[in-house]
Parts: sequence; structure tokens; C-alpha cells
Amino acid sequence: MDYSSQRNKTIILKGKGKVHQIAIEDIVYVECESYVSIFHTFGKGKTVSCSILLKDIEEKVNGYGFCRINRNTLVNLKYFDSYVSGKKRCFKTTTGVEMNVSRRKWGILKEYIQE
Repeated sequence: MDYSSQRNKTIILKGKGKVHQIAIEDIVYVECESYVSIFHTFGKGKTVSCSILLKDIEEKVNGYGFCRINRNTLVNLKYFDSYVSGKKRCFKTTTGVEMNVSRRKWGILKEYIQE
């Protein structure tokens, strides 16, 4: 997959009285806890929290190489390192973070990776 479409694209986030502009290519993954989404970015382990649904984020980054791997996590496949199949389905990023992949999203993730 070609991730050059992520270059020079940003997403605007409002949270905690601040407005954040994050480059799409820097987002490693987004996790959601209740109505708070946490953006984990590449470099310096910076995170940005804001009140936005994961579904809305998914729509904003559609077509830029992101894949939802479970009900709470959206990953940027640009940072894909490896995955483990079997009973413990796991996705590992190049930053060393391991995340569980739901049974329903497993097939979709493998299709994205094999493109």
C-alpha cells in the first residue's frame, strides 16, 4: 500500500480547551475509552486526547491507510511491523506496541496488509 497520500495532510482536534493539528502520517494508532479518543503519535511518545467518537475519526482518515482492529482501536498500517495469528490475534507496530485484534476484524486486517 502506498502511504504517500498521508503526507502533508492534517486533522484538527478540539479538546481540553485547546485545538490540536496533527499530521495524519504521524498518527500511529487511536484508542477510545468511552467518549475520549487518545491519539498516539510517532516520536517522543506524544499523545493527544479529545472528545470525539472513533467512528468519526475513522471517517476523517478514510482512504489514508487506517484500519479498525477492534471496537476501541484504529491503527495506521504505515506503522505495521508484524501480527500473530491463532487464538491470540495480535497486531504489533514499529514502535513496539502490541494490540489485540478482534475475531471479526481479523480478515479485514489481513486483506489490508496483503495489498
